[in-house]
Amino acid sequence: MKCELEIIIPVYNEQDNIFETLSNIIKITKPNFKITIVYDFDSDPTLNVIKKKFDDTRIFLIKNKYQGLNGAMRTAFENSNADSVILYTAEDHQNYDVINHMYEKFQNGHDIVCASRLMKGGDYNQTKEPFIKQFLVNVVSMTLKKFTNLGTVDPTNGFRLFSKEIIKKFPIESKNGFTFAIELLAKAYCKGYKITEVPSKSPIRKFGESKFKYKTIIYYIPWFLKILFMKLKI
Repeated sequence: MKCELEIIIPVYNEQDNIFETLSNIIKITKPNFKITIVYDFDSDPTLNVIKKKFDDTRIFLIKNKYQGLNGAMRTAFENSNADSVILYTAEDHQNYDVINHMYEKFQNGHDIVCASRLMKGGDYNQTKEPFIKQFLVNVVSMTLKKFTNLGTVDPTNGFRLFSKEIIKKFPIESKNGFTFAIELLAKAYCKGYKITEVPSKSPIRKFGESKFKYKTIIYYIPWFLKILFMKLKI
């Protein structure tokens, strides 16, 4: 199915979140879209909720060919033929309307549109974030804002839109967590692609447990350094 926008939602035991998320995306999203659900296991109860509650030809289920979140995104990107793609997490009940704002920026000629919790109008809720994650987000943001013209002050946020050209031109090398998002940002920035941002909020998980793992932090560092040292702001 060819469409303007593909919304990719990786799932793993998100049966308590997925109904609300899909219902609101379908209701609020304005562009011609499809939703790709990427799952790891056929036994994931999330799939039962989708099959029982939704009869919508715009929802597609794809099994992860690789492993984890990065693998899910690689799987979705390899199968995508949409003009643009967005990663949206199943537990995010705060940012449905941001999808439309991101697509508007894409229509205006931007190749990557970042959802930013740290820009004016955004909201980075640190109350439930691990300290080390807060530290990483803030240090990376302040450093890149000071020394580069990256186009976003929230480069570690995985919630973003990529043009078709970006996902086809730059295959994902990283293999851990949300690292692919800063990887593609770094590659696009160093090649001069247009990057911008729109305000967003930190998702507050209602059900289930966070998939964040401390060890994934180290995999952000090489891409952070690439952005910092390969193209400093003049």
